[in-house]
Amino acid sequence: MDTDRDLYGEVEEEILAKKQGNSYVLTTTKGTIGKITYTMVDVDTWVIDHTYVDGDYRGQHLGRQLLDFVVEEAREKGRRIIPSCSYALAEFKRNPAYEDVWDKTNTEYSDSYSSSGAGAARGGLSN
Repeated sequence: MDTDRDLYGEVEEEILAKKQGNSYVLTTTKGTIGKITYTMVDVDTWVIDHTYVDGDYRGQHLGRQLLDFVVEEAREKGRRIIPSCSYALAEFKRNPAYEDVWDKTNTEYSDSYSSSGAGAARGGLSN
């Protein structure tokens, strides 16, 4: 069975994380509820270009968990990251723990909308 009851009788839904190519996907019995994608710029650099969490699941820090999966993989492989999507950029600005993987030198892949601060000011759309 995919669900467990807590002490108050509420059903907790199991969320599974899976790596798929250059992405990490969160699924439940309802289907895909979250996803983060990245592309390779060169052998040493990745661009996080999209982060999404279904509206019903926002506020549970699932976007942050997806981001952490990519960051941990980058650390393990010695890669740098350009946070192009507004959510990733906002989290990189907010959290000094990402400094070691943040490639701030290459702005060619930065999203001009995100870089302007409009998305970052809202905290991104997918946390």
